[in-house]
Amino acid sequence: MKWVKLNKYCELSGDTPDAIYAKNRRRIWTKGVHYKKAEDGCIWINTEEVDKWVEASVEQDQSQSRRAA
Repeated sequence: MKWVKLNKYCELSGDTPDAIYAKNRRRIWTKGVHYKKAEDGCIWINTEEVDKWVEASVEQDQSQSRRAA
């Protein structure tokens, strides 16, 4: 499933709703790509795009670690 409601995403990932709101406020995630707010006010998370974001973050951390070594 590509899009899941915020509560389901938190259940699956272990993140809290506050952590997700912080990512949105700090513009770590992009509205319309990683998350969207439906007309009824529900927050939906795009799990495919979040997975890509995680992979890119891990790769970036690994390359920074290699440079520091």
